[in-house]
Amino acid sequence: MKSMTLLRILMMIGILMGLSRPAGAQMVGLPLLDTAGTRDPGSLEATPGIALGENMNFLGARATITLLDELRGFIDLGRLDTRDKGDNLALQVGGLYSLPMSDFCDTAVRGAMYYSNTDYLDLLGGNVMLMCSDETLLDNLYAYSGLGIDVSQKKIYSASHTEINPAVAVGLTYKITGNFWAFLEGDYVDGWYMATGLSIR
Repeated sequence: MKSMTLLRILMMIGILMGLSRPAGAQMVGLPLLDTAGTRDPGSLEATPGIALGENMNFLGARATITLLDELRGFIDLGRLDTRDKGDNLALQVGGLYSLPMSDFCDTAVRGAMYYSNTDYLDLLGGNVMLMCSDETLLDNLYAYSGLGIDVSQKKIYSASHTEINPAVAVGLTYKITGNFWAFLEGDYVDGWYMATGLSIR
């Protein structure tokens, strides 16, 4: 029952995303591309992926280490391309803490900070999200979502300003084999964008 409810919510949000006109999305590093459940301490994960928006694209990879059952940290490194041909390395670091609330779904709190300095744009920011994930009625297919807030400071040449935006994510992940998981995700931070990746655990 809880899987069906979560899946319906994801489908409704997905329809709304499809009807919305893309705006000037921002992303530095990969978005969630993860579920809220716990992991075995000491486990390592590698996740190459890509995020595509109207004004910015990110291509890179994430390394994740599980420190405790409920706590893991990650670092993203890759290339950020902007609409105005600015590009440079982008960095994101963060962590995820699984919460002891699983009546409806697995839950977690996730936080990240990011930075990039392209040819014309400096972008520094961070976000905090509450996550929810659960297995669907299909074997090895999981749905996940996140809702939170993103705060960023953009500096274009000599002008700078701070933005506060809602951060929304909905996605599906499929366990291909015991060690490989494929992700497909839609996100909103100052505009819509899509992301996909392959996690090797």
